[in-house]
Amino acid sequence: MGSLSLLTDFIILLSMNLYHRIRKLIGKAIFGFELIQKGDTLLIALSGGEDSLVVTHFLSEWRYYYNTELNLYAIHLDMGFPKEERAYEEGVKYLEKFCEERGIKFLFDKIPAGKLAIEADSTKETSPCFICSWNRRKYLFNLAEKLKISKIVFGHHQDDVITTFFLNVFYCGEISTILPIQSMFKGTLYLIRPLYFVPKEMISRFVSQRGWPILPNPCPFSQTTKRAFWNNYLKENIFALDPILKKNLFSALFNVNLTYLPQKPKKERN
Repeated sequence: MGSLSLLTDFIILLSMNLYHRIRKLIGKAIFGFELIQKGDTLLIALSGGEDSLVVTHFLSEWRYYYNTELNLYAIHLDMGFPKEERAYEEGVKYLEKFCEERGIKFLFDKIPAGKLAIEADSTKETSPCFICSWNRRKYLFNLAEKLKISKIVFGHHQDDVITTFFLNVFYCGEISTILPIQSMFKGTLYLIRPLYFVPKEMISRFVSQRGWPILPNPCPFSQTTKRAFWNNYLKENIFALDPILKKNLFSALFNVNLTYLPQKPKKERN
C-alpha cells in the first residue's frame, strides 16, 4: 500500500507540474504580447480537439487568477462533413457541459463548409482546405460583429508556429508565420493565440492526464494536407534527432539577424 501511495503522489505531482508549466507559458504570451485586457469579450473557437479544450480551460481560470473580468463565449461549428451523428451529438453535449462547468457561454451552429470543400476537391478548381477555412472564418467574423466581440481565440500552439514558418518558406517563398495577435478590419477585431509558446506534446499530455474525451475531426482531408505532412516530418525526422532543435527553431523566429539576410537587388536600368 505504501508503494502504491507514493506512486499516486508522484503522478499527482507530475500533473501539477505540467499544469503550472502550461499556465506559465500561457501567461508569457498573454502578458508579453498584451493579448487580453480587463473587460475583454472573447470568442473561443472550440473544435473539441486537444488544443481548443486546453485554451478554453486555462482562459476560464484566467479570470479568477488575475481578476480580469473576462466575458467568455465558445463556439463549436458543425462544418458539415459526413460523420457518425450519434457519437458526434454526444461529443457536442460534452463540450457544452465542459463550458458550463467553467462559466463559459456555449454556442453551436452548422455551416455547409464541409460539403463545399468536398465539392471543391472533386472539381480540383481550388483547395478544399481554403474553402473550409474561408467559410469558417467568415462565420466567426460575422458572429463576432453580431455579439460585439473584440477578440477571437484560436488554439494554435508552438508546433503550429514552426510548421507554418516552413510552409511559408517552401510554398510561398517568404519568411513568415502566424502571429500571437493579429489585427483585423482596421483594429476592430483581433485574433489571439494564448498557446503560442506551448509545445504540442505538453497539450497532449495534459489532456491525457485530465482524461478529457476528444471530439474526432471528421474532415477527410485532415491527414493528407501539406501541414499534416510537414508536422509529421518535422516531428519524426528533425525534432527526434535532438530536443534542442525544436527549441532553437522557435527561438530563431525572435532572433532575426537582418544584417546577414540579403536585400532585393536593384532593378537594371533600361
